Amino acid sequence: MTTTLCTACIQAPTGEAGHRSLEFQVEGPYPGHRIFKCKLCSERWIRHYGSISEKHAWTRYSEQFPIRRVPAVLERPGRRA
Repeated sequence: MTTTLCTACIQAPTGEAGHRSLEFQVEGPYPGHRIFKCKLCSERWIRHYGSISEKHAWTRYSEQFPIRRVPAVLERPGRRA
């Protein structure tokens, strides 16, 4: 599944809020990580500590944690519905 990003996500979030369509979703797996989801395109972003000059940094969730694809379930031979 490919996500079509909204304009704000194409430009990438910045600062503490990221952009106006991002909503907090859940705490991340590492200290200081928070997961946000865009209301417009459903892209998920991780907000984490940046640097002294830029306190907040953003990473696309799919770049940090690749989405696993579940293989299609194959019908057993000889079995009919």
